[in-house]
Amino acid sequence: MKKLAIDLLKTVGLYLVVVVGGVLSFLSLAPVFGYLPYSDRPGPGWFGRFPAISWAEFWHGASYHFGWSALLLPYAAVSGFIMFLIVRVLERFRTPRVVVAVVGALLGGIVSGYIVLGVGWYIAIAAAPVYVAMVLGLIFGALLLPRRRVRVEQGV
Repeated sequence: MKKLAIDLLKTVGLYLVVVVGGVLSFLSLAPVFGYLPYSDRPGPGWFGRFPAISWAEFWHGASYHFGWSALLLPYAAVSGFIMFLIVRVLERFRTPRVVVAVVGALLGGIVSGYIVLGVGWYIAIAAAPVYVAMVLGLIFGALLLPRRRVRVEQGV
């Protein structure tokens, strides 16, 4: 039971790092390149200036995004927990790894996009961060969520 609890904490923590951290990174770095991934106001624009914003604006935006990600964390933790349960039950019933990876990828992509879209309403999020969340969730669900089965060869 202790092993399962540690696996749960590691998996949910990894989900939070990959999806929430990835979306947070995208939200913070996109304005540097001239794209404003939130708000209903015009962004810095694509005027050929790099970086498109000053460092003061970057740090102000990053602190704003950290506040928003605090709203996202509980929903992402619950979603990671649910995905963990579904995938581990499939693995328990010896479902082929490919099926587990496809189910994990679909769950990860859809759930990650949905929660970022839902919480993103508070900052008038654009479509691009939602797509980033979906891709990160898909990668997590397909590659990082399923556990590799260890085959033990018995000696004669």
